[in-house]
Amino acid sequence: MTKPAPHLRVAADVGGTFTDLVALDGDGRPQRLKEPSTPPDFETGVIGGLARLTHGDLGELSELVHASTVATNAILQRQGPRTGLITTEGFRDILEIGRLRYPRLYDLAWRKPPPLVPRDLRLGVPERIQADGSVLRRLDRRAARRALRRLRAAGVESLAVCLINSYANHVHERAIGELAQEELPGVPVSLSVDVLPVIREFDRTSTTVINAFLRPVVGSYIERLTAALRRVGSRAPLLLLQSGGGVLPAADAARLPAYGVESGPSAGVMASAALARDLGLDRVISFDMGGTTAKAAVVLDGTPAQADEFEVGAGLSAGTRLSRGGGYLLRTPSIDLAEVGAGGGSIARVDASGGLAVGPASAGADPGPACYARGGAEATLTDANVVLGNLSPSALLGGAMPISAAAARKALAAKVARPLRLDLEQAADAVHQVAIATMARAIRAVTSERGLDPREFTLVAFGGAGPGHAAALAAHLGIRRVLIPPSPGLFSATGLLRADLRWTAAQSELVDLADRDAAARLRASLGALTQRAVGMAVAAGHARRSLTLERVVECRYRGQSFEIPVPMPDGRIGRPALTRVREIFETRHEAAYGHREAGSVVQAVTLRVDAIRPQQASALRERPVRARDPGRRNVWFGRRRRRTPVVGRGDARGGLAGPAIIEEYDATTVVPPGWRARLDRFANLVLARLT
Repeated sequence: MTKPAPHLRVAADVGGTFTDLVALDGDGRPQRLKEPSTPPDFETGVIGGLARLTHGDLGELSELVHASTVATNAILQRQGPRTGLITTEGFRDILEIGRLRYPRLYDLAWRKPPPLVPRDLRLGVPERIQADGSVLRRLDRRAARRALRRLRAAGVESLAVCLINSYANHVHERAIGELAQEELPGVPVSLSVDVLPVIREFDRTSTTVINAFLRPVVGSYIERLTAALRRVGSRAPLLLLQSGGGVLPAADAARLPAYGVESGPSAGVMASAALARDLGLDRVISFDMGGTTAKAAVVLDGTPAQADEFEVGAGLSAGTRLSRGGGYLLRTPSIDLAEVGAGGGSIARVDASGGLAVGPASAGADPGPACYARGGAEATLTDANVVLGNLSPSALLGGAMPISAAAARKALAAKVARPLRLDLEQAADAVHQVAIATMARAIRAVTSERGLDPREFTLVAFGGAGPGHAAALAAHLGIRRVLIPPSPGLFSATGLLRADLRWTAAQSELVDLADRDAAARLRASLGALTQRAVGMAVAAGHARRSLTLERVVECRYRGQSFEIPVPMPDGRIGRPALTRVREIFETRHEAAYGHREAGSVVQAVTLRVDAIRPQQASALRERPVRARDPGRRNVWFGRRRRRTPVVGRGDARGGLAGPAIIEEYDATTVVPPGWRARLDRFANLVLARLT
């Protein structure tokens, strides 16, 4: 008898605190699981969760789509390999010079994070390529060998190579790559022409160094996860989410880990975008709050806002490149989001000046908040919510995670209430309000600081902690409508199942759109990039006819320092297409900077082609359940406790006036007084402000 074909598509979203898994069968029936992550061996938690979802038969898996914080954590904690850098002689300090930006002008205590490659492992070699690609000085191969041998003696475990203007002519970089295979056998080498062949030396160098720093870390993790899957009988392909929202096969993701640094946050935004399209919502704020951080992004007309660069470890993204410089720059396509250190596990403390601070330090998964009773002694936002009554005082995750309200009260009293001379409830409320103010900064960074009014948006809140803070956050910002999707604590993992496969090819080429030969040059260059992107997809086993193409031209007025991405219209590239590119560019320039420059030369700087294999998204069949045993508990609202009903999502089908607590397996939603909750036809929980 023939064994049935594997039929489960599974998503795994590995965070610093929890690992979320969602399995979807051919009929759209979801199975979900949420459990603590297992750092540093995150694959252990993934395999264990998969075994529970499939009842031990991992042969049922047809596909595993994965997002994780492995890359981000490696950068933030600087827990990566000993990395070396070969660059053009005279450019070894470009990582420290950067863009000469100082993001905290009046903070005298601020220090720039140290480069991922120390100065003694950054070596220059004699060579020079000019901006037009011509060779000014040939590569000194003997000097290059000496530099590589010096790095080998220093114990380098990964190597980045980034030469001046190599995007215009890669001959010298390729030569050093070949020499590195001889002099550094077994050491992974990241060439900038493979990672990011675009203009601007600091951007290319920083991105290539990050890629080199991550290759052994991410590559090792992918190898361990793949081997573990094979050991338990799964042959399912492994796909990894990228920062821009698409997914790549594991082999490509391991070679280019810099493109997947923000994979975890991107998953939730992709899910929000899909939900916005399903519901016909044109303005949505995606708000994802987990155990460590809170992330916000804007979705307009069903499409997430995109950015062509971001910084890791810089705190809140500022919405303008002029204030960057506080983190590690990645010039890779990504979803435009702001992230702050405000999650359920964020530690509350009284600082040296006597002020209350919440985050960015987190108790994480181990030991976790004090209420987890796993040895944690720090007071966290989760502990404050237990004291306030927002969270169950006995257990979470459907009873699978016991909660100690006594431990929460003890930690909050010792760390916050007594130092500030406050009652316990007042201290917990203060922690809650400070966290709300911090999260509001992230939302303002992607709305009001970009010229958008948050009051005109629907707030889509998810993550394990998002629904519990959504209404208070919305009230703080003047937002009147909140949407909580089904299984909000695992919503990001659900978004992974709707992400398309995507291969990207990019190249810098300066072309004035008004030039007589501009259309011909862009046709040739975009044609070559199309062949590269499609070639990568075909090599991964996908037919050319199954792919769609997106062509992007990053444009600027001649003389500007930064570009704006503009879609190239479909069809033949001729003068009408270039006229349309200019029109779109000037419209976007005016929206971003408040003006356009009629008559100025518009210049194409970088070209990009994405080959996309769309996923066939299945509609999830949701069945919201009612509480088996509805109860009541005293919950702190404002300045007093109120006797509040505790119900299930299904109990809101006919409408439910606040105050109310809606408990589910993976999240708890707080409906404050003055708000009303109801279920829509897709089982989304809709909160509307009445006053």
